Amino acid sequence: MSVSKEKVMASIAQAKQDLDQAIAELEKMPAFDPGRTSFTAHALHNYLQVAGATLELLEPALAGYADPQVRTLLSNMQQATSLMRSTVAQLLGATAPAAKLRARPVDLAALVGYGCEFYRRRAARKQIQVEYEAASPTPEVRSDNVAIGAVLDNLLSNAVKYSPPGATVRVSVHAEPGRVVCAVRDEGPGLSAEEQAQLFRRGVRLGAVPTGGEPSFGYGLAVAKELIDLLGGTIWCESTSGRGACFAFALPVEEGARS
Repeated sequence: MSVSKEKVMASIAQAKQDLDQAIAELEKMPAFDPGRTSFTAHALHNYLQVAGATLELLEPALAGYADPQVRTLLSNMQQATSLMRSTVAQLLGATAPAAKLRARPVDLAALVGYGCEFYRRRAARKQIQVEYEAASPTPEVRSDNVAIGAVLDNLLSNAVKYSPPGATVRVSVHAEPGRVVCAVRDEGPGLSAEEQAQLFRRGVRLGAVPTGGEPSFGYGLAVAKELIDLLGGTIWCESTSGRGACFAFALPVEEGARS
């Protein structure tokens, strides 16, 4: 069985789009309804079970695939599905053990590059450019691909969401002693000192309004901070009201890795 890398990546992109749409629909619910929430969570659990089974079937089919990147993408999807199933199980009140993050050597510069490539398409719809620069060489970090991807998704999503049409989002990765730093800088409205004090808290929505009518849930940065904390890193923001914002995170260098 031969499956092209383009088809695999297209399937992953479509799955993410469907999940974003499902979350957007949940946001439209007029009032909190425990029964509706439980029903929706159970439905999501069923969908994820099907996704997990599909990935298990794909694994032997792609075992001999020549491009190792495809197998890496498949492994990442399996990990993402596992984390999502665990999260949904907790929402349903199940006592299933929480899924664990994987500690593996990760080329952060390459991973961020892939994320920027994906977001260029989304940003282009708002005439926003995404520029990426990585210092070379950059040592590997010990981390989890899926967790980093989720953090990067939140930061890039916000940068595009709050930047005006025609703006540029600048992303960079560079090494510092003992760690690697990724920074995402936008040209949005920026944040006041008072707003920055509320960052990374669950459910907090600040005064900025998405420039393209995108949904805003108030949990993305809280999720990003929790993941970065679990990975042993740090996350922060540098901003001046009216002059954009720069969100950055740093992860420890893989033991024995050299720049």
